[in-house]
Amino acid sequence: MLSRFGAITSRTDSSTGQMPKYPPLALARIEGEVKVTFLLNGKGEVESVEIKSGPTMLRDATADIVKSWKFKLPDLLRTEWKYETTFRYHFSGKELQSKETAKLTIVVDSFHRIDVMSDFYKPETQSSD
Repeated sequence: MLSRFGAITSRTDSSTGQMPKYPPLALARIEGEVKVTFLLNGKGEVESVEIKSGPTMLRDATADIVKSWKFKLPDLLRTEWKYETTFRYHFSGKELQSKETAKLTIVVDSFHRIDVMSDFYKPETQSSD
């Protein structure tokens, strides 16, 4: 799914790419910040992604999101652009029953800080007969 993020910085015009999402396996109540460094080539494509820190279960999904981004860069002599961003994954505190739909809220202040918040499902209890 492609999404337009709007103005990014004074050096880059816009970005397209996947919308952030909470990795399904991490919905087992894994929260945390994932710090990422990425390098853009002269065409505005993400050439490399390096995960600096963060919970293991959130790292691959974060790298995949960043790899999908594309930026419109100004016409300068630079051939590489290096940036850092932080994804913050956390839960809203709202517990859902198994038949309810979880709400995902994404806040993108800039591509330097992305907040991904999800409701979570209440663990089902096993009844002992």
